[in-house]
Amino acid sequence: MKPLMKQFFHKGLMAAAGGPVVLAIVYYFLERYGVVTTLSVGEVVRGILTVTLLAFIAGGAPVVYQMERLSLMAATLIHAGFLYADYILIYLFNGWLKHSLTPVLVFTLIFFAGYAVIWLFIFNGIKSNVERLNRNMGKDRA
Repeated sequence: MKPLMKQFFHKGLMAAAGGPVVLAIVYYFLERYGVVTTLSVGEVVRGILTVTLLAFIAGGAPVVYQMERLSLMAATLIHAGFLYADYILIYLFNGWLKHSLTPVLVFTLIFFAGYAVIWLFIFNGIKSNVERLNRNMGKDRA
C-alpha cells in the first residue's frame, strides 16, 4: 500500500501544477466574454487553492487501478466516485454550481455520461493493444 500512496502523491503533485493554469484560462475567458468582470482577492485565492487541490486529487486517483486485489469494475467505481466527490465538492464550495437539486442532477448526469464515454475509449484502446501484443507474442513462439 505504501508504494501506491507514494505514486498517488507523485502523480497528484505533477497534476496539481496545472490546476492554477487551467483556472487562469477559465478566468480569462469568463472576463473576455463578460461573464465575470471583477474578482475579489479572496475569490482568486480560493480558486487557485481549490483547483490545485482538485487537480492533485484527480491526478493521483488513477492509482486505484494498480491495486491488484480489486476487480476492474470495483476500481472503476471507486475511481469514478472519488472524482465525482472531488469535482462536486469543489464546485459547490466555490459557488460554481448552485446548491439546488436541478443543477446538481444535471452535473451528475453529465459527469457520469462523460466519464463512461472516456472510460470506454480508454478501455477499448488498451484492450486492442493487449490483443495485438498477444497476437505478436504468439507469432514469435511459432
